[in-house]
Amino acid sequence: MATWSPTPPHKKYGVAIDNYVSKLPCGVNLQIGETVQILEECAGWYRGFSLRNKEKKGVFPASYVHLKEAKVENIGQYETVSPVENPTVLEVTSVLREWGQMWKRLYVERHSQLFHTVKKLMLELIQMRRQLMSGTLTQDQIRELKLRITSKIDWGNRKLGLDLVPRIDGEVVDVDRTSAVQLYQVHIRSQQDTQNSSSRGTVRKSKKKVLSHHLYFILKNFACNVGEDTDIFFSLYDAIENKFISERFHVKLTKNGLPVNVERLHSLSAFFIDLGNQDLARELYMVAHIFRIGKMVYSSGESKKSSVQYRRPYGCAVMSIQEVLVAQADQSEGQEDKEFLMKVYSCNNENEMWQLHENIIRKQLGKVNLQGSSYGMVVSMSLLHGELAQVRQENAFLFNKGVTLVRKLGFSDVIMPGDIRNDLYVTLERAEFEKGGKTTGKNVEVTMVVLGEDGEVLQECISLGEGELYTSEYQSYVLYHNNNPRWGETIKLAVPIDKFYGSHLRFEFRHCSTKDKDVKKLFAFAFTPLMIGDGTTLQDRQHELFVYKCEENVKFHSPAMYLTNLPSSGEDTIGTIGLSEGGATFPRSPKETFVISTVVCSTKLTQNVDLLGLLKWKAHPDRVQDTLQRLTRVDGEDIVKFLHDILDTLFAIMDENTEKYGKQVFQVLVFIIDMLHSEKFQHFREVLDTYIQKHFAGALVYKELIASFKRTLDTSVTSGMDKQEQAQNMLKAIEYIFKFIIQSRVLYGRATCGQEAESFKDDFMTMFTSINRVLAQPVEALLQVQVTLLKYFHSIYDELLRLFDLHEVARFIANAVDSIPLDHNMTLLNQTKLKCIEHTIKANIFRETVSRAILLSTCLRHLSHHMRQKQELKLGVAAVGDIIILIQELSHDQSMSSVVQENVQLLVDSLLELMFQGVMTIDRTGEVAGHYVSCLIGLLGLMNEEHYRCLLEGLTDRKKLRDFLLRIFIVFRELVKQDHFPRDWVTMRMLTNNVVLTALQYFSQALTETFLFMFDQQLWSSYFGLAVAFLTQASLQLESFTEAKRNKILEKYCDMRVPMGFEILSMWQSLGEHKLNFLPGMVGSFLEISLVPETELRKALIPVFHDMMECEQATRGSFKEVECEMIDKLDILISQDKGDDEYRELFHSILLDRVQIENADWQETAGSFVNSMTRLLERLLDYRHVMKGSENRDKRMGCTVSLLHFYHSDIQREEMYIRYIYKLHDMHKEAENYTEAGFTLLLHAHMLNWTCLMLPDDEWYPRQQERERKEKIYVMVIEYFDKGKSWENGIPLCKELAEQYEKKSFEYAKLSHILQTQAHFFENILTELRPERPFYRVGYYGKKFPFFLRNKTFVYQGQPYEKIQDFSQRLQTEFPNASFMTHNLPLDDEVINSDVEYIQICKATPVPNDSEILQDQTVPEKIASYYRANNIDTFIFDRPVHKGGKDENLFKNMWLERTIMVTTSTLPGILKWFEVKSVQVVEISPIETAIQTMDNMNKELRSLIHQHTTDQTRGVQILSMRLNGVIDAAVNGGISKYQEAFFEDDYINAHPEDQQLVQRLKGLVMEQVSVLESGLAIHGKLAPAEVVPLHRKMVEMFTAMKASLAGQNSPSLWHTQKRLSVASAPGALGQRSSSIPSIPPSPEKKPASPLSKSLQSPLFPVKTTTSKTYAISTQPPASVPTTPASAVAPSPLLPEKRRNSTPNTNNTPADTPVNQSVPTHVSRDSVLRHGSDPSLGITRTQSPDRTDNILTRSMDVIPYGTTNRHPGTGSQNSPRSSWAGPTVGPPIPPRTGLKGGFSLNSTTTSSASSITSSVSQAGGDDSVPPALPARVKRASAVSLQSLDSGLAPSPPLTPNRAVPTPASLQSSDTSSISSTSSTDTNGSVDSSTVPPIPPKPSKVRPLPPVPTTLEPQVSKSFGRQGPQPAFFDCTPLVPAKSGQTPRIPEIPEGSQSVYMSPSSVYMFPTSVYMSPSSVSLSSPPPLVEKKKNQQATAQQTYKSVPRPVPTPRKSVSDNR
Repeated sequence: MATWSPTPPHKKYGVAIDNYVSKLPCGVNLQIGETVQILEECAGWYRGFSLRNKEKKGVFPASYVHLKEAKVENIGQYETVSPVENPTVLEVTSVLREWGQMWKRLYVERHSQLFHTVKKLMLELIQMRRQLMSGTLTQDQIRELKLRITSKIDWGNRKLGLDLVPRIDGEVVDVDRTSAVQLYQVHIRSQQDTQNSSSRGTVRKSKKKVLSHHLYFILKNFACNVGEDTDIFFSLYDAIENKFISERFHVKLTKNGLPVNVERLHSLSAFFIDLGNQDLARELYMVAHIFRIGKMVYSSGESKKSSVQYRRPYGCAVMSIQEVLVAQADQSEGQEDKEFLMKVYSCNNENEMWQLHENIIRKQLGKVNLQGSSYGMVVSMSLLHGELAQVRQENAFLFNKGVTLVRKLGFSDVIMPGDIRNDLYVTLERAEFEKGGKTTGKNVEVTMVVLGEDGEVLQECISLGEGELYTSEYQSYVLYHNNNPRWGETIKLAVPIDKFYGSHLRFEFRHCSTKDKDVKKLFAFAFTPLMIGDGTTLQDRQHELFVYKCEENVKFHSPAMYLTNLPSSGEDTIGTIGLSEGGATFPRSPKETFVISTVVCSTKLTQNVDLLGLLKWKAHPDRVQDTLQRLTRVDGEDIVKFLHDILDTLFAIMDENTEKYGKQVFQVLVFIIDMLHSEKFQHFREVLDTYIQKHFAGALVYKELIASFKRTLDTSVTSGMDKQEQAQNMLKAIEYIFKFIIQSRVLYGRATCGQEAESFKDDFMTMFTSINRVLAQPVEALLQVQVTLLKYFHSIYDELLRLFDLHEVARFIANAVDSIPLDHNMTLLNQTKLKCIEHTIKANIFRETVSRAILLSTCLRHLSHHMRQKQELKLGVAAVGDIIILIQELSHDQSMSSVVQENVQLLVDSLLELMFQGVMTIDRTGEVAGHYVSCLIGLLGLMNEEHYRCLLEGLTDRKKLRDFLLRIFIVFRELVKQDHFPRDWVTMRMLTNNVVLTALQYFSQALTETFLFMFDQQLWSSYFGLAVAFLTQASLQLESFTEAKRNKILEKYCDMRVPMGFEILSMWQSLGEHKLNFLPGMVGSFLEISLVPETELRKALIPVFHDMMECEQATRGSFKEVECEMIDKLDILISQDKGDDEYRELFHSILLDRVQIENADWQETAGSFVNSMTRLLERLLDYRHVMKGSENRDKRMGCTVSLLHFYHSDIQREEMYIRYIYKLHDMHKEAENYTEAGFTLLLHAHMLNWTCLMLPDDEWYPRQQERERKEKIYVMVIEYFDKGKSWENGIPLCKELAEQYEKKSFEYAKLSHILQTQAHFFENILTELRPERPFYRVGYYGKKFPFFLRNKTFVYQGQPYEKIQDFSQRLQTEFPNASFMTHNLPLDDEVINSDVEYIQICKATPVPNDSEILQDQTVPEKIASYYRANNIDTFIFDRPVHKGGKDENLFKNMWLERTIMVTTSTLPGILKWFEVKSVQVVEISPIETAIQTMDNMNKELRSLIHQHTTDQTRGVQILSMRLNGVIDAAVNGGISKYQEAFFEDDYINAHPEDQQLVQRLKGLVMEQVSVLESGLAIHGKLAPAEVVPLHRKMVEMFTAMKASLAGQNSPSLWHTQKRLSVASAPGALGQRSSSIPSIPPSPEKKPASPLSKSLQSPLFPVKTTTSKTYAISTQPPASVPTTPASAVAPSPLLPEKRRNSTPNTNNTPADTPVNQSVPTHVSRDSVLRHGSDPSLGITRTQSPDRTDNILTRSMDVIPYGTTNRHPGTGSQNSPRSSWAGPTVGPPIPPRTGLKGGFSLNSTTTSSASSITSSVSQAGGDDSVPPALPARVKRASAVSLQSLDSGLAPSPPLTPNRAVPTPASLQSSDTSSISSTSSTDTNGSVDSSTVPPIPPKPSKVRPLPPVPTTLEPQVSKSFGRQGPQPAFFDCTPLVPAKSGQTPRIPEIPEGSQSVYMSPSSVYMFPTSVYMSPSSVSLSSPPPLVEKKKNQQATAQQTYKSVPRPVPTPRKSVSDNR
């Protein structure tokens, strides 16, 4: 059997190559790319763990893992494995993992720009990582790639807000081998590098001054059809000075455009090198001159090639170099150089060729001709920076292509040593020739050759341009027929230096005839020597040469014939004899001239006479002194060219006569050395060093040099400023003076075997004595000399070590520094001295142990002095930092341990205390602060146990030790704050923390040993404060870091909070009896420590609180102070995002266990305290959890109220209570909940009295009297109530303030103002419109909810006009993870205790408290409507329950289950919602429901009649609709259904106990007849002419109704008809009578029985209206019988206003409905009495203390229905419909015989029986018809209100009144133009929904006859057809998955709808104004017949946006 065995080192580390999902209990899942550490192996399996989750160990297949080489440390149980890979690759891997997590978060948080930026950067890093691992790159490429990678990483980290990575040359710093000072410096540089990174992640070039630049040029394509071979010359041109500044780059091309040299086919490139900064500042252009090589006159038709080739001008192209610089700045790293098109121009006159480029640049387009827009040359250019050697090294691949180097015309700004040049540049400027008797000019060609002294032509020394071979002669281009040619062409001559002297140039002029082909005739020549008679070369200027006539003959080829006899120019000194002799052979015409210009660029030849005089000094010894004096005026370029020769000459002169020339030679030597310090010649210092080491031979000059040096230095002390200036110049050259002295002495010693050594040492000591004397002079006049000496003093250290030992040199240096007085006040001298000390520390001599022992003391003495005086801290700290860096480096060498120990001790003794003092007083914002702190950290890091011991032992005095420790604790606390370092310097911060932690462990021992017995509370408090600050600092909160960052810190430092926490615990336990001194002050500190999310630390520290409680209990008899402090601090700390549920559980369990075990006497008190604190923790954690995000605003308010009550009721903490009052106030104010903000402030106001007691100031109010504060709060509250339109709540406050102003304070001005405010409030109540706010019951179930919501039920007050859909969406946003339940059935324990969030929502109906106001019919509706919806704490909702068997008339067995909820406070209040504190469930019988419905309708009708009686100007639209709805009930069958259900003998016999109820219902029916009589009477008087037909029809139908009720024996019915007949007479219709009949009293006037009282209770809310959408069809279905048109009732008037789904509480008395959800005359007490009255048939009640089993499935009451009629067309005795099966209400009568052929259709796909069966099931369980979607169960297309007769309150509609626009319809909270019933999602009844008002057309149109067919359109909300019972007042949402917002279905635009009102069917196209007599309809949509289409249509139901307006169709009965 195979066994597990440990894996060898090469199998310890691997990477998953595929995803692995383990099915084993001990398996580990792997993801591709995941790294694993392998512990054991067995038979193809590995056991180990993923490095992402080291805690979970398990097995995984070996085949899924690719092994990688790794380094294993500490093999065994604690082994660590790290891959052996390139560090950069590992860093990229780690960075990609870390960025990957943040990248996903960027997507979630919608940071789009940064998301895409990081994505691009990650892809680039992946690609570069792949390149780095490929192994195919060179070392240079790898180095460059690493720099690019690290640059991108640093840039990305900065953009993502990650930590700065300290780097040195791209490599991450090793913190273990780096001191804190060096780490600080690296951070500074890394931060600068990161900031210099571009947005593309590439490093911008450093701003370090670069002196040399090089332009890289490539010719990529030549797209010009020249037709012949071509020469192209590229050169740089300065457009400002109009001159070329570079040589020419020559490219030769064939006529096909290919290089003549095939090898250069792909390498037509060049470097224009050695451009200086001044050159780039010029207006530079790249100029290309193009010449064709061929015939004189080009003909494209000739193919024969001429034997004689001429250079002829073709064109020119230019391009600005600035375009290159701009393009290069814009291009990305690694992107290829941008290509440019240089367009080619030709000149109109070829004689302008010499200035064609100027004309192009100046855009003189009249002189140039563009060859073509697409013709030209494609080139690319880029600029590289740095010395040429550096550029060549960094871009070796460019130079490997055979690139051509093109130099400048002259020396560059920086002349490099070894740069040997000997070039002469000749430019052919112009010439003038005579015509010679010809009419046309000559075709002149110039041939130039270089002839040596012997007359022979020098071979291959002429270059037309770089890039092509040198030639022996030059031939100019030919200008056609031009005797005055201008060329402007520059030629380079490379004449060897040995042949330069005696050589000359000869220019031969030939005429190229076009007649005599292949003939070039010589006709003249000119010449010039290269050197003139004094040995200098031609001057750099123009030269006008003489032109001599000649022919091709032998004499011409003999140079002696003209050199010896003829002058070359007017400046030539050859006499006239030679001129005459030569003139006979070569005649000269004065009119002919030839002009050239020359430039000499040579390191061997000079044009300076003075320099030649020095070099040839022996020829004129008498001129030496003058020559030496004039040498200082020679240009530096000439000096450095001949530096070697000049120095040899100078020392030769010094050796010749030291006394005569020594001083002057010394001055010249100083001048030369000083010149080499300039930037232009600094590179020649290497030449000088080489000269001293290898060529200098002055063995005796050291004596004169020492003497001259000493003499100059001594003279500066006693002489004037001129001598001091000489001394300064000499001291600048002190380095090389000493080098000459030392080298001379070395040479002398070698020659003499060390003779005169003592003499030399004495002379040297005298020189240092002079140096010390100068430094010791505190004279202002010598300041510059002293500064210069100290500035360059360090440069001689290494040279001194060549002749002296370390001790002697260290002593020289120490004496020189110590000679400077410490007490002088010359700032500049101090600065220079500190810089000299810094240079000394960095010098090699300081690294040596012997010399450092001397120099360290000297340096520390001066540094400590300046740091103590706070002088030049920056320089002093820098020097100290250099010392610490050096000692840190030496500490890694074990052999240096003893020396390092001594050096560190010296540092501690000299600087430690000073540095502690400095950190306390230094300006943190200054640039020195960070460096200062890093020095302190570095010094502490160098200290070991021995150093700490010596330090503390040195502080023998207790007071000194106390002050020292106190200072240390203060400094450490400052360091812990980390203000000295940026937040992203995590490496620096962690190093600081580690050092502080180590130091504290040593200092805590001294604290315990010395200051415990003799207790010092201040010192101990300071220690504890420091320890707490250390442990709670942000830098150590590892849980807030990314996983990568956390792992790095843990790997390097572990969790430093743990050792510090246990250190604090140890110190606390050692206090003993002194613990009481820290109570309660230390409670908060320990609480803060214990909140650190480290489990072990929490377990160790939480018992400390019991210790504190016990300590205070034993001493003071209680632990009240500990309790108060803990409450205060806990509130603050939790709000700072500290603590979690784990802490709460640990706190409760640990402390409760300790209390129960150890506290017998005060166990109960302590246990209660622990429980209270646990509850507080729970509430505070919930509060913190919802503090962020606007979607959590309501949660924050709920949490705040929870805390508010806890502080007020549980622990009575008034100050905390007030604090949270104002937090809640601020939230309400921000949310504009002004009413709630006012109630919140009243909580504080009620705590105050009207007294003059002075109250202290706080964060909200200044110091003031109690009455003033209360008054101020009242004023604020009144203002809030005014903004919230809650004027009724503000009036009592106004009255209270008025009483105070009038009777107490007598402030009549304020009294006047407050009374005006009060009056304004009263006025607003009656005039201002106040929006309706619905109420919703919301239940939160599941353990995932916060404590204040968990398994609780609340009643919410919604926003104005807010639908339940909008309310649900708002909650879904607040609880995105919650699941919204689609039913309101009671929930079981499984749901309540689950870990899922469940929410139940339904509509709640308020039960008014103030019934007296509502019972008074004279109270204005504006006032009554307020009390119906305000100050409410009782709410109800209903759901249907079927009892008994099924019946065709559902009214017989439909019960209502009513839930009564009482909230903890009235609404509105301090919140918009309150918890339900008690629940009661009652059941309402069917007959009681009918009584309630009838009673409410009668009251509404009486109210409308009263309104029209008192105000006859009101429109009658609402009254018409109500009357018509009651008289012509077309939906539910009206009163007949109630008669059938309750008035039959069968019902009375079956329910004898309901006889009184039956009589009551009968009485209400008779009462309604009386009310209708009065209503028709007033309607007849007020109805306008267009309503008269409707009125007549209502009168007819009313008469028919009374006839049907004749069996009820009501005499009043017949009396009514008489009055109606009179009122409806034609003559009376238009009259208005002042005598309006009063409303007859109710038939029954007996006292109300308990039953009748209950029927009047608010437990029977009345639904005012619902709406149902129908489609109009012109074809009646076959199944529906038809009747004559007279059976059709008229449609009611449309309302003018849109109504909310809840009662409108802001209607004026003229348009306010009476039938609100609760009867206006019913008292609140009757509601509660009804819930317990057994006579009502109540079957069960709900326990008031349970809220989780509330029956939330609501049902509206069952209304009665009447038949709808159209005026003048129908009869009330029409037969009933032939609907199969039982019906919900009375069947809809058949509609036939209508004009236009319309008919009313019944359901198409679902029968009435199926509808009825579904209704009958709805009350008992949660069953749903099969056709419905699963989550749209209890839905209904037509509510019972649709069957009701006239319950909808509708405002009047006048023709001149504006109607809502579609946009307003969308925003209003009314029934949409959709096929929805006015019910909410969860079944509660909506009490005031009315159909929306259509837009008003320009002309009122009469209502047409109702179509013959009315097809019930498919219920798009529930997927059903036909009239369906609206048992649920809900608008169901489209089901949403958990975590998603419920989607509100939408209505398809453009559909035609017909709405079922409570009393009638009326047409409502979106664009038609509904008049009493007609309506225009568009064609209906097709009927949806299939069930699958029903469900599809159901998804589009609830679209709240109004549909497009259809075009009205003219009906048959249109009056127009």
